[in-house]
Amino acid sequence: MKYSNDKHIEKDPTMIIYCKGWCGYLQKLVELLQKKDYAFTFIDLRFNTPKAKMLISELGNPLILPILEINGIFYEKPAPSEVTQVIDLKKWRQRIDRTYYNEKPSGTY
Repeated sequence: MKYSNDKHIEKDPTMIIYCKGWCGYLQKLVELLQKKDYAFTFIDLRFNTPKAKMLISELGNPLILPILEINGIFYEKPAPSEVTQVIDLKKWRQRIDRTYYNEKPSGTY
């Protein structure tokens, strides 16, 4: 997990979903992210061989899909509760930053 920047302002996480096609689990993951109102990028590894090779070198073979990358940290087929926990922790940190540092978090999705 990456922490706040120099100004102690927590940024919105960058989320990327890596997969090979559509499955029921992926659908649940996407629905959860949409429910939590989080934007994400979807990369289908069937059409992005360089990205698939990068993931294999990082995580080993075989890849356990889908993989959710949040700010550079990989979660292979994460449990919905784990995803919710990461998202809720980010929201909590953003509230703390706004309360104690009186600034809105800067960042992009």
